[in-house]
Amino acid sequence: MIARTAILVKSEYPRRCIRISPGINRQSHTRESEKCYKSAAVASDCAQCSTVGKHILLEDGNAVDAAIASLLCLGLTDPQSMGLGGGFLMTLFNASTGKSTVIDARETAPAKVADDLFGKNQKMSSRGPLDIGVPGEIKGYWYAHQKYGRLPWAKLFEPAIKMARYGFPVPFGLHRAIEDGEELLCTEPSLKEIFFNKETEKLFRQNEIMHRPQLGETLEIIASEGMENFATGTLMKNMMADLEDIGAIVSKQDLLDYQVLEKKPIETTLDGSLRVLCPPPPSCGVVLSFILNILDGFLLNPNDLASPEARIHMYHRTIEAFKFAYAKRSSLGDEDFVDVKELVANLTSKTYADRMRQLITDNTTHEFPYYSPSFYSPQTSGTSHLSVLDQDGNAVSATSSINWRFGCGLRGRRTGIIWNDHLNDFTAPYTVNKFGLQPNGANFIQPGKRPLSDMSPAIVVGPGNNGSPQVRLVIGAAGATVITCALAWVIAQNISLGKNIKEAIDSYRFYHQLLPPSVTCEEGFDEAVIRGLKLKGHVTSILKRTLSVIQAIDVRDGWIFAESDFRKGGSPDGF
Repeated sequence: MIARTAILVKSEYPRRCIRISPGINRQSHTRESEKCYKSAAVASDCAQCSTVGKHILLEDGNAVDAAIASLLCLGLTDPQSMGLGGGFLMTLFNASTGKSTVIDARETAPAKVADDLFGKNQKMSSRGPLDIGVPGEIKGYWYAHQKYGRLPWAKLFEPAIKMARYGFPVPFGLHRAIEDGEELLCTEPSLKEIFFNKETEKLFRQNEIMHRPQLGETLEIIASEGMENFATGTLMKNMMADLEDIGAIVSKQDLLDYQVLEKKPIETTLDGSLRVLCPPPPSCGVVLSFILNILDGFLLNPNDLASPEARIHMYHRTIEAFKFAYAKRSSLGDEDFVDVKELVANLTSKTYADRMRQLITDNTTHEFPYYSPSFYSPQTSGTSHLSVLDQDGNAVSATSSINWRFGCGLRGRRTGIIWNDHLNDFTAPYTVNKFGLQPNGANFIQPGKRPLSDMSPAIVVGPGNNGSPQVRLVIGAAGATVITCALAWVIAQNISLGKNIKEAIDSYRFYHQLLPPSVTCEEGFDEAVIRGLKLKGHVTSILKRTLSVIQAIDVRDGWIFAESDFRKGGSPDGF
């Protein structure tokens, strides 16, 4: 069980805090104040699912209980990004012991895969049933609950079952995904069945009521049967029938053999007294740690935002840190299959970060070979993130994914599950990219192997009033390959640059993944900074769509501040 220890809080709301009713959906910069709470908070990219988590906490559930219930809800409201057909990474912090852990429920490659399964293509495959990895989502929920949950298992499923059966309003994020995925949703029968509104004879739009009856039945089965008799239960029978119907290579033995892993988090220090906790490889949490280590040595402070010249200087250094970090990302893979110990040790080392920082020249950027990339790795795709802090100070940071929008583009007719396409996250072995880089052998496909993932659910802890560790920040992101630079920028603003969590998340973002060799800035980004970056040799481009979405909970001065990214229309909740 996660322990129960109280968070010290004040008795009045601080000046910049505003109480807002649950369910308000923000799609633009309209709210000037942060949302804050006295005891607990849940931040997801759907207001309804944040409220589900809040109610679980009010019913004496803990952070793990709330996370599972909210993730089940998100499987309905965010089916383009996550669900039972995918997998997740979860970072946990126990307030009473001060200990942390990571639950790895990422997908694995089926036993029948071979490195030449998809031929000599640069992508592992085109979208379809051969992309499906062995899903870990359900077993991951079960593992987390059995070891760390408090409420009865079936209790956590009640909100999602009711939503699936009686309907729920289509949220902004799903509405936008349906618009963007119109061609797929209108041509694939298994998806059209659920995303086509028979009353309007059009694809579902925002706030129209959607039902998911088959998925609701599957949730009822999981709630009642659990996973103890998975091998002979109804869930296994239905999953295998669905997978066989669509031509997947995932077998019954793959589902039985799948193991949820519990790991020690990657840890680095920040700003003197803070510890940043995130998952080890095949997560890119170590890339996030490396960026933060480089930036930490620059001693960032609010003065770095005080003038155009200071901002240009700071943004340039940050972009260079991104580039060095993404060069190292290209050598990562599943630590249970490849030896990445030395690389991880370097990327979490302050000394190594010092050496890389000395290579950053303040007057100019450089061509990509300067950053010494070894290989290239594929671009990953969308996810959904959830942050939870309970009334006892325990925290969960969880990121879940089915990879590309609507996964492999196929839904099981019996289970209602939309299946992942995470085999596309492996690196194809036979190609050299246009920059002359060889493929990342550490991320080649093997049976049972987990693909490289940019998901980096993080928790930042610092010394509490009584000297024991206490949560400072619970944070994570959706956004595929740009997750780590988006997180690093928001964390740096909140920890070092004097911005509250709403200001940090709302601020215009910029990305650099080393390749392609360009700084991508959100539309509206500071024009003076862009001009200054160009003078230092940076190539820039303007982004008119959302690349990353961040959910975070910030604990300051005895208050809990929660923020869901306006870019996906989410909203936090708490009490």
